Amino acid sequence: MATPKTEQAQRVAPSRSLAVMTILLLIFFLGTSDNQMISALLPKIAGDLNASEGEVGKLMLPVYALAAAAAALIIGPLSDRAGRRVFLLYASMLFGVSLIAASFINDIYSLAAVRLFTGFAAGVFSTCSIAYVGDYFPYERRGMAMSVVQAGYFAALVLGVPVANFLAGWQSWRASFIFFGAISAVAFLLVALVLPDDKKFAASHSRSARRFDNIRQSFETRERVAGIFAALLVSGGFVGFFSYLGSWLSKDLRRTTSEVSLFFILVGVALLIGAFVAGPVSDKFGKRGVSVASTVVLAAMLFLIPRFDWSAVLFITFLLASTSFAFRQGPLQALATELVPQQARGAFVAVRNTASQIGIALSTAISGSLYDRSGYAAVAVMGSAVTLAAALCIMMMREPNLESTSLES
Repeated sequence: MATPKTEQAQRVAPSRSLAVMTILLLIFFLGTSDNQMISALLPKIAGDLNASEGEVGKLMLPVYALAAAAAALIIGPLSDRAGRRVFLLYASMLFGVSLIAASFINDIYSLAAVRLFTGFAAGVFSTCSIAYVGDYFPYERRGMAMSVVQAGYFAALVLGVPVANFLAGWQSWRASFIFFGAISAVAFLLVALVLPDDKKFAASHSRSARRFDNIRQSFETRERVAGIFAALLVSGGFVGFFSYLGSWLSKDLRRTTSEVSLFFILVGVALLIGAFVAGPVSDKFGKRGVSVASTVVLAAMLFLIPRFDWSAVLFITFLLASTSFAFRQGPLQALATELVPQQARGAFVAVRNTASQIGIALSTAISGSLYDRSGYAAVAVMGSAVTLAAALCIMMMREPNLESTSLES
């Protein structure tokens, strides 16, 4: 559990809270759009590069995930000492350059190599954004703040994936990469000019963080270990399922690109609504309870979805799955950031993100084989079972009841 507050936090104007949430939401939107659009663009990328969808997915997705995991493990502890903002700044630059470079690639191996850099930047995005929210907002308001920031994850479905699909249909999948690479320049400017600098505050903790001792603290209690395994299983259960959703809708259910785009938009709206509602609800009723309940519902929906044809029942089932997923994300991250002292928060988020990316790498690799051999229903069974295991881990994460150190006034 986190230790009680022992020193006065650096204070900043409360009016900047909205700006902080907006900038970090944009960063989450960029990183998630880049990751999620691969599901929709996978058939086009595979066709253009003369490879099967399973072959492209098994190569690109795990490489990206492992690079993100490495970034989290390296940058997270360093951010405890140097601050989160500086790494967000350089990651936004690397993200944009690597995306634009990927648009010029003509073979899957070179594309996978360039995606290493994109994945590294995405790992920095998720690690430093989550840790920044944990630093900036007190625990009693962190569920709302974390849910708002992670709404960028769901805004990717409403805007990111449809825009990527539109550009791919109008020009090619390469145009989608260029577009999001250009948007990252906006993120770079906002981080540089608007996001409050946390370097001085981080420096006050540098003595305890400088030798990576804070990584060791991530494994000191049962709650923290459960939080790490929960991250692995949460991501592994859903991302493998989602990565081949676009292919299932297009090939098995014979949906057009425009129908798939509309499906993602409507589901994304439900996700956004769920994310904004989940924050205040979890702040009032408890972040662990909300996380566990939504995870159990999600597991049931993942199992059922491939058993329906294109119909209102399928849509309602997926809406329930999406809402459950949205209700879990913000509260769970808010809970996890309070399980360690603030000076070890970046390291703990890094370890959790590393576990998350390992879960993604494993699940996407296994899902690619399952999809090619046994179809989407087999992918869903695996996702459902892994998600249920995640619920058990979340139950072991004790709800904190301590005053948290924050940057927000």
